[in-house]
Amino acid sequence: MSASQQPHLERLDNPGPLHAPRTTLWSFVLVAAGAATFVAMLVLCQRPERPWAALLQAMMIPTWISLGALFFLSIHALGNAHWTVPIRRVIEGLTGGIPLGFAAFILLALFGMPELYEWANAGDRAHLFHAHDDSKREWMTTGRCIATTGVIFAIWWWFQFTFRRLSILQDGRIDVTARQVRWSAVFLLVFALTFTLFVWDLLLSLQVHFVSAMWGIYCIVGAVQMFLAVLSLTLVWLAKGPLKDVVRPHILHDLGTWTVAWSCIWAYIAYAQYVIVYYANMNEESYFYLMRTQHGYGTVYAVETFLRFPVPFLALLSQRVRTDPRAIAAVAVAVLLGGWFDLSWIIMPAIYPNEAHYVWALPEVLVGAGFSAAFLLLALRFWRRHGLIPQGDPRLLSSINAEHMH
Repeated sequence: MSASQQPHLERLDNPGPLHAPRTTLWSFVLVAAGAATFVAMLVLCQRPERPWAALLQAMMIPTWISLGALFFLSIHALGNAHWTVPIRRVIEGLTGGIPLGFAAFILLALFGMPELYEWANAGDRAHLFHAHDDSKREWMTTGRCIATTGVIFAIWWWFQFTFRRLSILQDGRIDVTARQVRWSAVFLLVFALTFTLFVWDLLLSLQVHFVSAMWGIYCIVGAVQMFLAVLSLTLVWLAKGPLKDVVRPHILHDLGTWTVAWSCIWAYIAYAQYVIVYYANMNEESYFYLMRTQHGYGTVYAVETFLRFPVPFLALLSQRVRTDPRAIAAVAVAVLLGGWFDLSWIIMPAIYPNEAHYVWALPEVLVGAGFSAAFLLLALRFWRRHGLIPQGDPRLLSSINAEHMH
């Protein structure tokens, strides 16, 4: 059904806070299972680095999704976009994983860094760095990494709080548009720098010799793509209940369009990073890909590529299919699986360079599920306290009625 065929809403009843007791219960069960699995890995694993690798992979899920949500809010505020207005409160709920990632990083910083990062161990580290001067060796220190990452998480947390606070203030009919635009511009500039430093320190430095000018943007695109998948699943779920009058076909269509666009961007960035390394053919760079095409890791990346580009691109090319909730949900699941495969493909070969470590290994999956469930609990808490729609936004009804499309 097109936007013009939808009934025109003259008023919208506030769906109120979200109550999802069954989802909450199962989320707590998964959190408990993930925590128990991590503790069991610490006690029972013969390789002490394995639980910390699982923690690093799992903590990226809420962190990346939340930052993708903040990025999405910012670019649409700057562009004065209308189509996201009805779902803005839902997106704000999906920014809630930043403190969760922060807590996991504190745990990693206190106990796990020497197990994962060779440069974090005491002793002579000169052989780890190929740079002719000492700049890289001086930069890659445990104290500097912990301090930098801690400050970065604090900055992100502050922006999350600021965007949410402005939106809630608007519910009281306070005009916050100028402040939203101003802070969105600041966030995008800060985000580009801080996220690049973050993924350099926590992911790229797993193999400290490797250098890539594309690494920051590669991870940023992956974060946005994972966020779009989570937003798609969330809206399809809520459209069956409290947001049945809000999530209309034109919103699903626009979301599907963004999903197709970012699948193309991810494919381009992934190819660009690879082809630069391929043509340069330098040992410091090429070994990163050589390690990740052996022992089954190449198959993992091939599957990931299929899930993150051909599947969303081909499945959502049709305008009709792009408004089908079942198609949107199926593509979102494929993209999320591809994102999980990507994190495993980045992290696990650095830990298991000469053996296969499968992406579906049960302990890692359970720890990841625990973090995902904890992230969902934080989002549910926000929606329970502040509702599902931005009631004070004067563009709410017109955006639901797709008046901006006429």
